[in-house]
Amino acid sequence: MTDAEKKNDKILNFWNDRASLGELAGTNDFMLTRIEQDFIESIVPPNTRVLDIGCGNSSSLIRLAKKSSCQGVGIDFSEEMIQVSKRSVKEAGVGAVVKNYHDSVPPVPRSYGMFDVVISNRSLINLSSLEDQEKAVKSVADVLNPGGMYLMIECLQDGNDFTNSMREKLGLEPICAPWHNLFFRKKDVLAWQSEEFSIEQFLHISSTYHFISRVVYAKLAELKGEELKYDSDLNKIATMLPQQISEFGPVKAWVWKKNS
Repeated sequence: MTDAEKKNDKILNFWNDRASLGELAGTNDFMLTRIEQDFIESIVPPNTRVLDIGCGNSSSLIRLAKKSSCQGVGIDFSEEMIQVSKRSVKEAGVGAVVKNYHDSVPPVPRSYGMFDVVISNRSLINLSSLEDQEKAVKSVADVLNPGGMYLMIECLQDGNDFTNSMREKLGLEPICAPWHNLFFRKKDVLAWQSEEFSIEQFLHISSTYHFISRVVYAKLAELKGEELKYDSDLNKIATMLPQQISEFGPVKAWVWKKNS
């Protein structure tokens, strides 16, 4: 087994182990998850057919099915996540319109038909090479209907660096990408566009929250000798504010459109 294969197996085991954690399955920062879920609901048109790449526990698809009358297919490379998804979908009463399958990228599989919207929410950062990330992003176009949208919510090293520049000014340690993630670089993503498939919007969907939680609150907690809590009062206030204030944090949204 190569080093790359060993790392991929380790990443898979990591996500299999997290499958039973409910709202915390994707990240321990459940406040961030809620910001992302609200954003997804706000931008995905109702009554559309949606593919969720790396669907995890299918919370996004369940919410879209219930609140926006969407139909969905969720795929994930973690068998444990898919088992949890199937149970969650059944319990939510949306099994007729949301289906889950054990599958992986790249490329995005064509076997589930065509879609109006494709979503990846912090999933492609689990691919272990830039080459695989590029293949995955470009192959989204193969399953999108003309005029369709790819909502790419992934982590950007540029935004993480920007946060760390502020943390450094306050004497805080830098935040590094988790061992199982490969953060994107903006210049790379921009280079993957074509006439057929291009970026319409680039959004800092959690910048305000990230600045307040990772810079302001982090320093305040250090000064007071308090343990950090994701649901601190400051963090709660941060979620209530417009999120596109400056460009803090790694989590960004690229809105791609299939032009033909």
